[in-house]
Amino acid sequence: MRPTPDWLVAEPHQDVDLGVLKSGKEAQINLIERQGADGRRCLVARKRYLPREVKQKGALEALGVQHASTFRNDVQYREGRQFRKTRDRRAVERMSTYGKRLLQDRWTGHEHDVMLRLWECGVTVPYPLSYGDDVFDLQYIGDDRQAAPQLFAARLHPDELRAAFDQLISGLQALAAAGVAHGDLSAYNLLWWDETLWFIDFPQAVDIAANPQGLNFLHADVVNICQWFGRGGIAVDAEVVFADLLGLL
Repeated sequence: MRPTPDWLVAEPHQDVDLGVLKSGKEAQINLIERQGADGRRCLVARKRYLPREVKQKGALEALGVQHASTFRNDVQYREGRQFRKTRDRRAVERMSTYGKRLLQDRWTGHEHDVMLRLWECGVTVPYPLSYGDDVFDLQYIGDDRQAAPQLFAARLHPDELRAAFDQLISGLQALAAAGVAHGDLSAYNLLWWDETLWFIDFPQAVDIAANPQGLNFLHADVVNICQWFGRGGIAVDAEVVFADLLGLL
């Protein structure tokens, strides 16, 4: 098992919100400065999952977010994730207020659990710190001056692009060996920092064996990201990459 990161600030600690880093279709990322009682500090990325429905005026401001979630079709991603209690399953099926709350909680905890599992398997993902309600704290990738850019905006020269692609294949192999498909892999869900490719955004990740569409998600991930690298000049056959990954399942 990988050792606990040495940059972690011990409890108790104080957090100061430094503002919004990025806001997407399903979450808003804020930069947090965390300082421990011993004076040590670190930067943390706080992912706040956006509410699915906001009807009351001023509710978004009260929650500290800029807009509601625009992501809707999550049923196919949830297949294979079971609720143990019959009451909970029925609430989700009816999409009652309680059922929607259960889904929001499961969405948050699911991403934390998947990323911790992958981190322990050696995948290059930000270290997941903690989660609660609609908030997920994780390792910040970047420095005091800037956050790590998403891959699509990193402006890599040819040698860096090749290095990023090689790291992509290694990461996909590690994901497949762990039985996980990202579910939404693109150049927007990868970061490039310090010559390293980081995999991020796993709320839609699926267990390939448990989800009936697991292989379809894996195939879509491979095709989508290989097409992006192909447009950048990397000669790659997505079907060959996919076939190689199948051998690891």
